[in-house]
Amino acid sequence: MATEVDDIIAEVEELGRLDAEQEQILYNIALRQEELGRQPTNVLLSRLEGSPIYQPLIDREYLTVEVYDHGDNSAHAVANLIVTLKGMRYCIQYADEIEPNRRWNVAGERRY
Repeated sequence: MATEVDDIIAEVEELGRLDAEQEQILYNIALRQEELGRQPTNVLLSRLEGSPIYQPLIDREYLTVEVYDHGDNSAHAVANLIVTLKGMRYCIQYADEIEPNRRWNVAGERRY
């Protein structure tokens, strides 16, 4: 029986890893959810739809989106980005390679 980690490895072998910017975004959202108790990460839905950065994360089910639209004007619809369990496992699996490339260390100091 294959585990979800095995599924991620197979998916990475087939589709390749996320690009560096996507990995950073996914990792940062995952840290924000874990460290701050599921703090929401919000973006305007218009920035998300068809985005070459976010759409692959959603298509590969590393991120899920909840949309909040409190009016008739869809220009103000807000998307709440949530890292899925699969996305968390991806981050954990590749954390040793993602972490050194972050602009900020865990103490909040800028890396040079």
